[in-house]
Amino acid sequence: MINVLFFARLKEDVGQGQMQLDDSFVGQSIAQLRQHLIAQGMSALQDDSIRMALNQNFCSADHKIQAGDEVAFMPPVTGG
Repeated sequence: MINVLFFARLKEDVGQGQMQLDDSFVGQSIAQLRQHLIAQGMSALQDDSIRMALNQNFCSADHKIQAGDEVAFMPPVTGG
């Protein structure tokens, strides 16, 4: 499973704080996952200023996803 987290305004915009996906995204990039989520109606992820993290480390969109990974999407300023 892949755990996907949404923070701050993204959590409100997509209507959930987290979701779990099956391993069909293993080997794909975070950018590909993001495009899939946008196609599923999560248009808030189209914002180019969104930061991405893989396993609690900021990363670029080209990082590949592995089974058990945690992918997080957050606006550039995230409050407590």
